[in-house]
Amino acid sequence: MERVAVIGLGAVGSVVAAALANAGAEVIAVSRSRQGCGSVRVSVRGFAGEAPLLVCGWDAIPRDRPGIVLVAVKAYDVPGVVSLMDELAWLPDLIVSLQNGLGSLELLEEAFGSGRTAAGVVYFGATRVSSTIVELRGHGSLILGCRRPPCSRLLGALADLLSKGGLSVRLVGSIEPYRWLKLIVNAAINPVTAIACKPNRVILEDDSARNLALALAREAFYVSKLVGVRLPTSNVEAEVVKAARATADNYSSMLQDIIRGRPTEIDYINGAVVHAARRKGASAPVNEAVVLSVKLLESRGSCRMEFPLKDS
Repeated sequence: MERVAVIGLGAVGSVVAAALANAGAEVIAVSRSRQGCGSVRVSVRGFAGEAPLLVCGWDAIPRDRPGIVLVAVKAYDVPGVVSLMDELAWLPDLIVSLQNGLGSLELLEEAFGSGRTAAGVVYFGATRVSSTIVELRGHGSLILGCRRPPCSRLLGALADLLSKGGLSVRLVGSIEPYRWLKLIVNAAINPVTAIACKPNRVILEDDSARNLALALAREAFYVSKLVGVRLPTSNVEAEVVKAARATADNYSSMLQDIIRGRPTEIDYINGAVVHAARRKGASAPVNEAVVLSVKLLESRGSCRMEFPLKDS
């Protein structure tokens, strides 16, 4: 059985690492927030229960090369993962990008070659409750594929392991249509929830939030057609509403980042839509306005009010 490394033990990384461990795979989880190596029991509520994991900090990663690496860090941390793998002299047979948006898979392809790289499109909501507890919301599915088939032979083996561990996994011939569809859904839901400082149900319950989300989706769909991507569906508005309904109580990853005062992935989601449009000589003004709005929230450090308002 292939040895699997999961780099990044946030919410998504914890879910896939727990699924692999429960399937009996030899898993090493890599977390920047730890030092040394130790056994940790990670609990995924609503999914896999507790899973024992060997968790190592970046300072203590075994140099033995894993056959499969899943990259589950934030998109802006992927360059650091490439540098880390280069330092360790790791050249796995399969590297899978699990990031939101565009740019991360392309970077991994450039570093390791398209024959070794693939992407996973995540269709579940996961929220970190504590350092060892994650709460899973949504139906827990994952789509796996590569941009330039044929994909690595190990992608099927990885899909089997994740399925055995409890995730619903589908292999596709080309990941690009699904990556763009997820990009459109994320571009609609994530920034709107971050701006509203409310869970995903705000898209369903607030007219202004829904109208903004659907405008973002329509514009991103227009850009996907400009770049020649044929989506699995043309009804992107229905996909946004369906995703918001399935994860109504979930706090989007972008909202979680704003609440915690961390950088968001706005440049890789709505920013990617803007840049794709520009490359075709077009514009995406709604997505561009939302990029600027979220960057203002980032600079503020939190979506909570910084001082109480008083009646005049």
